[in-house]
Amino acid sequence: MPWLYRVRLSRPTWIASKGAQLSISEERTIRDLVLPALDRSDWGPSAVTRELPITAGRRMVANGRIRKGERLHADLALLHQPGASATGHPISVVEVKRTVRDERTGVQQVKEYGRLLDLPLVYATNGRRIIEVDLAAGTQHEVDRFRTPLELWQNYRGIRQLNELGVRLFEVPYSRDVLAGSSVKELRYYQHVAIQRLLQAIASGHRRLLTVLATGTGKSFLSAQLVHSLWAAHWPRGAAAPDPRPRVLYLADRDVLVNDPMVREFRPIFGEEDAVRVRGGGTQTQARINFSSYQALDSGELFAQYEPTWFDLVVIDECHRGSAAANSQWREILDHFTGAIHLGLTATPRADAEADTFEYFGEPTYQYSLKQGIEDGFLAPFEVARVLLSTDLDGVTIEQGTVDDEGVVVPAKTYKPRQLERKLVIPARTEEAAGWLSRHLASTHRMAKTIVFCVDQDHAARFAEAIGNLNPDLMVEFDSEWAVRITSDEGERGRVLLGRFQNAFEPVPVVVSSSDMLTTGVDASTVRNVVFFTPVRSMTRFKQMVGRGTRLAEEQGKEFFTIVDFTGVTGLFADASFDGLPVRNTTTTTEADEDPAGEPIEIIDEVDGNEEPEVAEPAGGFEVEAGGVIDAPGFPDPGDGCIVDDDGTEDEINDRGSKHVVRGIDVTVLGEYLYVVEPDSNFRLRAIRIESWAKQQILELGLDAGDLRRQWADAVSRRALVDALAAHLPFTMEELAQRLGYADADPLDVLLRLAYGMPLRSRSDRLAQFTRSQQAFLNGFAPEARRILEMILDKYAEHGPGDLDPRILAVPPLSDEGSVVEIASRFGGPGAMRAALDELTRRLYEAS
Repeated sequence: MPWLYRVRLSRPTWIASKGAQLSISEERTIRDLVLPALDRSDWGPSAVTRELPITAGRRMVANGRIRKGERLHADLALLHQPGASATGHPISVVEVKRTVRDERTGVQQVKEYGRLLDLPLVYATNGRRIIEVDLAAGTQHEVDRFRTPLELWQNYRGIRQLNELGVRLFEVPYSRDVLAGSSVKELRYYQHVAIQRLLQAIASGHRRLLTVLATGTGKSFLSAQLVHSLWAAHWPRGAAAPDPRPRVLYLADRDVLVNDPMVREFRPIFGEEDAVRVRGGGTQTQARINFSSYQALDSGELFAQYEPTWFDLVVIDECHRGSAAANSQWREILDHFTGAIHLGLTATPRADAEADTFEYFGEPTYQYSLKQGIEDGFLAPFEVARVLLSTDLDGVTIEQGTVDDEGVVVPAKTYKPRQLERKLVIPARTEEAAGWLSRHLASTHRMAKTIVFCVDQDHAARFAEAIGNLNPDLMVEFDSEWAVRITSDEGERGRVLLGRFQNAFEPVPVVVSSSDMLTTGVDASTVRNVVFFTPVRSMTRFKQMVGRGTRLAEEQGKEFFTIVDFTGVTGLFADASFDGLPVRNTTTTTEADEDPAGEPIEIIDEVDGNEEPEVAEPAGGFEVEAGGVIDAPGFPDPGDGCIVDDDGTEDEINDRGSKHVVRGIDVTVLGEYLYVVEPDSNFRLRAIRIESWAKQQILELGLDAGDLRRQWADAVSRRALVDALAAHLPFTMEELAQRLGYADADPLDVLLRLAYGMPLRSRSDRLAQFTRSQQAFLNGFAPEARRILEMILDKYAEHGPGDLDPRILAVPPLSDEGSVVEIASRFGGPGAMRAALDELTRRLYEAS
């Protein structure tokens, strides 16, 4: 069958009506005008791709509900195709508008596409006129034709300064051997751009490269495709060499960061024989892609058994750790492999006096931030629940003579929030936090996977115990594995539990408490709650911890996650460096440093020494400015949970290694607020009050209480009303009632209470009132028909208005009364039965 767009048109196609020229649709514009114009410029059918996907559409979350924005796609992508290849990479895109629209209507749109796709030249057209936008030159002009493939490629190559090697690398198609479920794992636009920038840098002779990609955006997949491109292009030795394949070393400081990319990304492309772990007892000379932890290479100086020029490329995952510090003993490994290109991958580069990622690798070749990932719809958005415990408002004052669990006198003083769990352990505080989280899970999803970051291993153990005790039914059902602690102390059992937690198809563990072990390198796509029950000072660490929830798992229904903050740590969102590259800093925080208020800062090592060993990463000198974004009555400044004024008492300093466990202190939740990220902001949080928000939306419908009752009583108008509210409220009426603690109330009564302040009553109360006032109505039916109506009312009282529907007749116990036809016959037929149900509903809702 011939390609439709090869049909040449002598003139535009128009639809005439009463002398006016009307537009043809955008689809017909493409088919009848734009594709023939491209054909005249020698763009063959295989070189033009329709509907090139760019973004996935931003997800907006509020109160546990998701709304999806529009996906971005380019109408047409023009591909560079070397030789007779049927594949290629985009070198331009075309945005098409209907003929009736101005040709410049799509200019801003296509500029954005070009910026995202890193294209120097793009087009906008309405089929009659063509606007050529030169992003490299910053100009745009109307032209009479599209550039030919050769002209466009020469422009692209010149702007990108591609030498012969650069051209060879660009022309390699990506591997399609990696599967996501049952389909090919396609590269996203930013991964394509990052790979091409890295290939261009390699072709230009750069020896140290850095790519910064937000957690969950596929750094290991990107690196596998990069190596594939080098492999297929016979870099660096050329096709004539006996074995032109590059030799690659993939380095990380944790086993999980080494094994996961090897198994999931590299082996599907290169096979098991060429993607292997480095082992002791001699160097690997056959396998081309070697994976190792720093620890393994450093053991017995195994790395020294390799020649410095053996590897062509060293990929360093999480490069902000490991050898980031100039004086790190593991920097010696990188220094040994002087003949290789060093590529650093990270989501959180560091720039401080202790470790400077940029000092070693230079500026990033490409950066893709968390904010951009959320806006593009590739990462999960989040809501923030701030929970203020009474102990965390001003601290805890210990009176003279107080003794701890061991009978030891506790120093009398006020312990600030940051000292809790470090110096002063209050079991009731952990139990209260566990209680809040338990209630949150009960109101959302009790099987929602949750990571709880605690102060240390002891704190993590007590939290797992506390929340497990509050959910004994689930602990029994899942053999005590619904809530567990995962730290290095668990050894092999902990690793097994972690693997199951990461597996999207394993139901348990659900609640996992830890201190430092899960802050990074844990790819658990179904995590729905990230809980901060520890203060965090390091911006790098905070970003890594938040990143545990950013992965999407649409097939499992996970499209957003909730951050639960007990310590005020989410005040760090207010810092501009949260979603940007860190500003290089030449000073280090010491005990003499001061916060913005001029008070000394308590310096406490944040890394639990009992956790899995990795390169020591100093906490650094991050500080939070006063006056953060989150401004809720009764809450301390966001920085209070992160930077704490220490009174500097001598006994506190000398006795830093001990803890006092004190019982009998009352702990309560003083307040809780829900926040969402403001659209188009740099993670500015906006407080959400469900009651006032819902009330506003209801009142905007312009209904009084009587109108609301009447519309709710009629099935058709009730559906219209629900649809109208759904356009503004990102949750169902049932979910609204549940979130407000009114789960046993009819949604109508919830709306009446919110909008008009009317007393709230349960569905059982409404049914009782109906029964008292509507006996004559019920007695008007034959006994068998009345029995059916009473059974429907019982179902309503138990489950809600969804059961006031004829479809309930097909569900037990009503289905036990006979078929729908048989039941309808008790009323005199289907029409009479429906009329009876409609009247029942109207009277039920009009009962006062």
